[in-house]
Amino acid sequence: MAWWLLTASTAATITGCGSEQSAPPGTTSPSADSALHAVSPPSTAPPPAARTSDAVATQCRTSDLAAGLGPETAAAGTVAFPIVFTNNGSGPCVLDGFPGVSYVIGPDSAPVGAPATRDGASSGPVQLAPGGQASALVFAINVHNVPPEQCQPVSVPGLRIYPPDNTVSLYLERAGTACSLAQATTTQLRIHTVVAGTSGR
Repeated sequence: MAWWLLTASTAATITGCGSEQSAPPGTTSPSADSALHAVSPPSTAPPPAARTSDAVATQCRTSDLAAGLGPETAAAGTVAFPIVFTNNGSGPCVLDGFPGVSYVIGPDSAPVGAPATRDGASSGPVQLAPGGQASALVFAINVHNVPPEQCQPVSVPGLRIYPPDNTVSLYLERAGTACSLAQATTTQLRIHTVVAGTSGR
């Protein structure tokens, strides 16, 4: 082979290798550019589930609640029984404070005598999941122990219940005797604050 053909072939080989191993200054190879775009900065926004779990439950509305009576206990001329609230709503809600309680002669009648007075301090908010229950303990005196002129006793078939911070009431059947006079000397009902569970304690 002629010496000049060997020289030309060697030069071509050297030139080809150089073009595969280097790139012009200031440019980025396709593989490096792809690697840069494959990495994204971490998101700082919390996932939707975290925001949902931090949501504060709203106050229980009368329309979402059912009321019932728990077992009675009696001592020293007084009967105690819990009023049990059940959350029938689709989401959690909160009861906080004292229910309003009074004797009535029917679901839409005026109160008979003095309503229940608050007894003790509030124990704080109670959160109810759907189907959850909370209760408040009622103390009812035997009004036959009150002088008739301070009581004027009458038969009553039920109770009107206002859940805490609500202006719409619930009616519960519970036959009893009430003082029809509303003087402070005839404290016929006392109510404790709402607590978790069904015992009122």
